Amino acid sequence: MLALTYDMKIWQIAVLVGLMAAWQGPAADIQLTPGEQATWKRLTKRVATTTPTHKLWLHDGRSFAGWPLGNTTNGVRWAAPLGADGRMVAEFDRAQVKRVEALPLPPNVNYCDVSFQLEFPRLRLIRRPPYSLLTDEATTCVERDLDDLEQLQAAFCARFGTLSEGLGLPDHVQVLIFSEEAAFRTYQRQAMGGTPPRDGFYMPAMLRLALFNQRHASRLEEALEFLAFDSEKRRVRADSDAEAAAIQLRDLAQACDLQRQAERANRQLLRHEGAHQLFHASGLLVDGATPGWLAEGLAQWCEPHEFGAVVPVYAERVKTALAQQRLIPLKELMNYRDTTGHGFFSDDRRMELAYAEAWSLVRLLMRPMDQPGFFNYLRYLRNLDAAADIRRTPQVDMLCRFIGRMPSAMEARWLASIKWLPLDPD
Repeated sequence: MLALTYDMKIWQIAVLVGLMAAWQGPAADIQLTPGEQATWKRLTKRVATTTPTHKLWLHDGRSFAGWPLGNTTNGVRWAAPLGADGRMVAEFDRAQVKRVEALPLPPNVNYCDVSFQLEFPRLRLIRRPPYSLLTDEATTCVERDLDDLEQLQAAFCARFGTLSEGLGLPDHVQVLIFSEEAAFRTYQRQAMGGTPPRDGFYMPAMLRLALFNQRHASRLEEALEFLAFDSEKRRVRADSDAEAAAIQLRDLAQACDLQRQAERANRQLLRHEGAHQLFHASGLLVDGATPGWLAEGLAQWCEPHEFGAVVPVYAERVKTALAQQRLIPLKELMNYRDTTGHGFFSDDRRMELAYAEAWSLVRLLMRPMDQPGFFNYLRYLRNLDAAADIRRTPQVDMLCRFIGRMPSAMEARWLASIKWLPLDPD
């Protein structure tokens, strides 16, 4: 058996990354079937023609990716992506333009992209390495998702890059974004079996993240239809035109708020599942060998745009449970093993509390005092030679070994950290 140290890669991860790399070369270097060859050519052409070549920066800080069309007497003519594959032409006043910079050449299309596209022939591919995204939404609608994923990746590398130890991210990380609820639910049943319905999930074996845009959710559409119907009835019954106009304005504001809630849910889910994807794709966490509290606590810690910032709903949940003396004990939380296949604490009525506690524990461990020991603990969980020790040692004891505290002292410090959690975002 290989003797591994913290500076060496666990062999399963190394083999996996090597296999992924072998499948990620340009598709032209692999023996393709005629159908695969045709798909590769079509995707290569599409990526080349839809990938912006330049970015235009304005003095007010805004930027637009697209294609320069030339200069006029008064300004710069510019084409930007519109819809699925269209372009929108505009002209910017020369005094507004700060600079125009060239972007990298269009990325290669690899064999994984070809296979991915053939699995979902109705969806369109957008390549922005390391991400390969398939969607049925307009390209301009998913640009924000890709921007969020890239920002998440940059923050992730800054905070956890020292743990990757040369593994890095493969060039092909898959993202699926559905706008049709029925299509998403069908795929979810195929991929996840009998797991409870959810609006997004991550599959470690495929490095694949699948999401449903909740702005298209039937529950939201029904709520908006009911609001519009009820609003019309109340406006008809209004005593004056001014009262009817006020009712309409209030109801429009409520409809906008419902849509904003759906968008916030999209952003939170994208960052949560995207964090799961980064931890597994980089080899920091190993599927099947990572405790549930750790995987979910880290993903929730990455949800805010500033990693580790207070999430009010989680803070309130654990503070209320502490005040009511119904916190799940640390030993039970950390030693929990999912036997249903549905996820961390999914078969327990305390699931929401368990997630919030996992977040609060990771937030404590990521503080400067404990982070070095916590990172060594994460390294140890990937050590093949340590597998037997990890199986027989309670998780609390294992963590405390690296943190340098007794379990009782660790739990006391955790409870104190919950007591002093603010309820407002940092």
